[in-house]
Amino acid sequence: MRLIKITNHGRTPSIGPLIIASLSFIIVVIIGYFIYSSLNTYNSNVTQIQPATSNTKSKINTTYAILKPASVPSKVAECSASLTYSSDGNPSPLQCPNGDLNVLAWNSLSALEPQVMKLGYNPSQTQVENAICKDGNAAAVDSAPVILAPIETSIYQISSLYYGWHFSINPAQLLASGC
Repeated sequence: MRLIKITNHGRTPSIGPLIIASLSFIIVVIIGYFIYSSLNTYNSNVTQIQPATSNTKSKINTTYAILKPASVPSKVAECSASLTYSSDGNPSPLQCPNGDLNVLAWNSLSALEPQVMKLGYNPSQTQVENAICKDGNAAAVDSAPVILAPIETSIYQISSLYYGWHFSINPAQLLASGC
C-alpha cells in the first residue's frame, strides 16, 4: 500500500479566510435577525392601528375609530352598510350582517345631537336614562330637533353597541312614562 503525502510546500496553513468567512456569516445572521425583528414589530403595530373592516373576525389588538360625538373609540368594529329610512326618519340597519357597528347609521343619528351618544364607556343606568329623557324632551326646551321614541330607541341601541353597555332600558317606554 502506498501512502500519499500532501505537502504545503513549506507554507503554514492559513485560517484567515476561514475566520473572515465565519465572521461574515455571523454578521449577516445578526443583521437578518434585526431586520426580521423590526419588521415583525412594525407589522404588529400596524395591526393595532389599522381600522377594522367589515370582515374582521378577531377583535383583539385593534383600535377602532372615534366617531363624533363620542370622545373614545368604539368597542366594536365598524362597517358601512347602505341605509333605509322609516317614515319617521329612523335609519336602519344599525349593524352590518356580521354584527359590526354601521358607521352610516351612527352618523345619521349623531346629526340629531343626542346626549346618549356622548356618555362614554361607564355611565350609570341613571345617567343613561337621564340622557334619554333629555333627548326626548329637548325640542320642547330649545330649538333642538325632535327625537321621537323609535329614533331614541335606535340611538340607545347603537350607543350600547358602540360603548359596550348592557343595561335593560326601553327608551320608548321611558319616554312614554313622561320622564
